[in-house]
Amino acid sequence: MPRSTTAIACFTFDNMGEAADIGAGQAKGVQRGGLHPSIARGYPNLYAVLERHAVRATFFVEGWNGEHHPAAVAEIVNRGHELGMHGWVHEAWATLDPAHEAELAQRATDVLQRAAGVRPTGFRAPGGARSAHTDSILSTLGYTYDASLGDGMRPQVLPSRLAQVPFVWQGVDGFYYLRDQPVDPIAVRDGWLRALARVAETGGLFVTICHAFITGVDAARLAALDAVMAAAVADERVVICTTGGVAADLRAAHGDRERG
Repeated sequence: MPRSTTAIACFTFDNMGEAADIGAGQAKGVQRGGLHPSIARGYPNLYAVLERHAVRATFFVEGWNGEHHPAAVAEIVNRGHELGMHGWVHEAWATLDPAHEAELAQRATDVLQRAAGVRPTGFRAPGGARSAHTDSILSTLGYTYDASLGDGMRPQVLPSRLAQVPFVWQGVDGFYYLRDQPVDPIAVRDGWLRALARVAETGGLFVTICHAFITGVDAARLAALDAVMAAAVADERVVICTTGGVAADLRAAHGDRERG
């Protein structure tokens, strides 16, 4: 993490369009009759919150979108945010055999690069969990960090030399809202504010993962995210950073230790 501080907040976003539904067998292609709600409404709403607070975020996007929604993928980078890879169609990444995983990772990386004009260097496993082969596959493709599940909220440099900027489920909007009885956004807001306050007080990493189709299309959930982002911006003890920024500093510090 940036060496000038010990309290870091990262605001991240996963998924785009129909990709996850295709991966789950619930859709076969691009939605007919207009853009998917996550792109038509969710992403603009998320961008508005980020712009209001001048926050640069990281978006992990399935490679399928680079073929079917290339303008939406490019907009992430054009707005100054970081683009990461999130599988091809949100596969259960930890269950893939090595050859299929390598093929999907290569394909997704290449397609996202064509759409956005920049090659992603960060990856978050769909479903959160990586396979035993993910590190070597990512390293071969030039990735520098993983943002999947890890050792709680402890960022580190893995033996593969990939940095890891992890998350926990309590930082994910779907953990609360994708239930038979969704949690009230006010309760989610208050829980995230408490977690942020602990990090600000004691140091560490605070990461949220929101989705355009979950938070981006709901006014109350957007307001909860807005309040947490406002608190992070207002707290002088907290530095807001992309996951790529955290990873770069981790790798630099690791290199310094090895040279020392």
